[in-house]
Amino acid sequence: MKRLAVALFVVAGLGAIASNARAQAADPAGQPRGAQVYAELCQSCHGRYGRGDGPLASNLKAPLVDFTNSAWLGGRSDEVIAKGLGTASHGPMTIASALKPEALQDSIAYIRALSIPGKHVSVLAGRDIYLASCQGCHGAKGDGQGPVATYLTDPKPRDFTASKFVIDGREEELEKFISLGAAAAMHGSIYMPEWASRLSPQQIKDTVEYLKIFKQAKP
Repeated sequence: MKRLAVALFVVAGLGAIASNARAQAADPAGQPRGAQVYAELCQSCHGRYGRGDGPLASNLKAPLVDFTNSAWLGGRSDEVIAKGLGTASHGPMTIASALKPEALQDSIAYIRALSIPGKHVSVLAGRDIYLASCQGCHGAKGDGQGPVATYLTDPKPRDFTASKFVIDGREEELEKFISLGAAAAMHGSIYMPEWASRLSPQQIKDTVEYLKIFKQAKP
């Protein structure tokens, strides 16, 4: 009963952490110029993550490109994309022709960074989800040292930076783990809730892809 009470406390506490995390994720300070140009000129239609689901997208006649789908960018050079933007005939895109060449190039580089070669995921979306829903226990650095972790008994939150924690090749397994929760998926900790009722399969894929950042960051 005590363990269940602690688990409920953890889930409830994530709400307060989430509001602060979203503010951090939305802060454009320190982002490269391409991200700034995208946020100011492109995001309203193409969406924060480049999925073509911005607040104005529903008003457009044709669906927008999903920049997180690496197949779309894979066969197009920067020159082809720049030419297409610079000669666009429809109003919203003609602003690209007014950009300085270096600003346009930085924007294209940022758009490319929205996707992962050979995949259809968004690391940026995964980052936002992690900050809002996972860092309370697992920590901002993915080391299992989040502010809620001090209240939890064994097993402690997973350390995603640990050498024994493998992600590559286990993506589907981890997606199931997050979807069902640790207890249901692997008879693990009751503190790790199920997320299928709150996150879509795509959001869970995005989150798993973001976890790889912690492996790259560790020397």
